Amino acid sequence: MYLIVNHWPSRGGGEARSKPNRIAAAQLNRRIIDSILHIDSTAKILSMGDFNDDPADTSIKKTLKIGVLRARDMPGVMYNPMEKLHKKGLGSLAYRDRWNIFDQILFTHNLLNEGAYTFQYWKASIYNPTYVSTQTGPYKGYLFHTYSGGNYTAGYSDHFPVYLFLIKRAK
Repeated sequence: MYLIVNHWPSRGGGEARSKPNRIAAAQLNRRIIDSILHIDSTAKILSMGDFNDDPADTSIKKTLKIGVLRARDMPGVMYNPMEKLHKKGLGSLAYRDRWNIFDQILFTHNLLNEGAYTFQYWKASIYNPTYVSTQTGPYKGYLFHTYSGGNYTAGYSDHFPVYLFLIKRAK
C-alpha cells in the first residue's frame, strides 16, 4: 500500500489566480501515481490531504483522472469518495457560508477489488462531532478554530478531518 500525503498551494490571491499552482501539484501527483502503477499494476495507492480544491475542480476531477465508484476495473483511474459527500452539501471547512471539501482521500481501483485477504474500500466520512464545532453565534456549526482574528481561541483546527474505512475479510 502506498500513501501520498499532500498540502497543495492555497487559494491566496484568489481561486482563479492560484489555480495553475494546484494544477501543477495535481500533475506531479498524477506522475507519481502513474510511476508506481507502472512498476506495480496491483498497487493500492491512497493520495490524501488538503488539496485546496473541491472534488469537482479541474485539478482533482480532470488532472488526477477521477472515475466513478461503480467502474471497478479501470486501471489507473483514481476514485474520490469525498465527491459524493460534497454533492450532499457536506464539507470539511466553511468559507463565507459555503462548505468546501478541500480535505480528501483518493484511491486507485485496486482498493475496490473484492479479493480474499486484502484491504478494500468500504466508506468515507467527515469527522465532525458537536464538541469540535462552534455552538453559538454567527459561526454555529462551523469548526471551532484554533485561531480567530489572530487570537488563540483554544479550538481544534480550521478543517474537519476526513477519513475512510478499509476492510479486510477474516481468514
